[in-house]
Amino acid sequence: MLARVLQEFGVFMGRRRTRNEECRWTNRLNYWIFSQASATWERPEGMDALLAHSEVCGLIQDYLQGVVSGPACCRYLGPGRWLRYRSLFRVPEPWGWKDPRNTFTLPLWLPIFPRARVIHITRHGVDVAQSLLQRHKKAAAAAARRYRASRRLYVSNPMAPKHGGFAHNPRVADLEGGLELWEAYMSQGEKQLSELGAQALELRYEDLLRDPVRYLGEICEFLGLDTNHRELVRVAERCDPKKAYAYRQNEELSGFARSIVSRLERFGYTA
Repeated sequence: MLARVLQEFGVFMGRRRTRNEECRWTNRLNYWIFSQASATWERPEGMDALLAHSEVCGLIQDYLQGVVSGPACCRYLGPGRWLRYRSLFRVPEPWGWKDPRNTFTLPLWLPIFPRARVIHITRHGVDVAQSLLQRHKKAAAAAARRYRASRRLYVSNPMAPKHGGFAHNPRVADLEGGLELWEAYMSQGEKQLSELGAQALELRYEDLLRDPVRYLGEICEFLGLDTNHRELVRVAERCDPKKAYAYRQNEELSGFARSIVSRLERFGYTA
């Protein structure tokens, strides 16, 4: 939601974005960084060991700096912008990208883009865990249907094993696993924000939905974007406050929230 809003206010977020408004190219770069630590988005803990390895981090940063200033960034800019700028360092318009993995890869990106502005948006842990669980169920069910419908082709393929799997992020296959992952990202985000100071802005998804004009205004001011009250009101009308604290509409989820009060309070949330 926020990524779409930023684009309306003139921030370029890359071409070929996913349904979650994440640029596929920057996703691949962060995926590559995670692979150096034998980590994945749902098991990011290995990133701590990588970030402690200064020599390797120096090589990664040098490589990334070359990539974002070379022809590969055409996959982010698109042909038109690439022909004009040829490098991310020459782009005059506001630009950026959304990827939760930035929470862990930020220390590698900041030396390359030291003037970057960082927005960290949080959401209630139970809503996050439920969202991850539902996404897991849908993906796993879809993979099973595809396999059963074409099993003979899969098992007879001489290029086996197949590219995709069946588990689809098993860590988030229950609420507890999703909450643990939320805690990992929240802890890392907290650490990064403490080091960034005024270079970062943190806000809650729920606050943005409750008072969108105010918080969208703060975001635009933080990013140095030209907006007026009328534009803020127009965009704010699409924010649905009913989506905040959605877990409260479900007794099972509410009970789960009551059972983890101290863990929620650790990050300023309640049950």
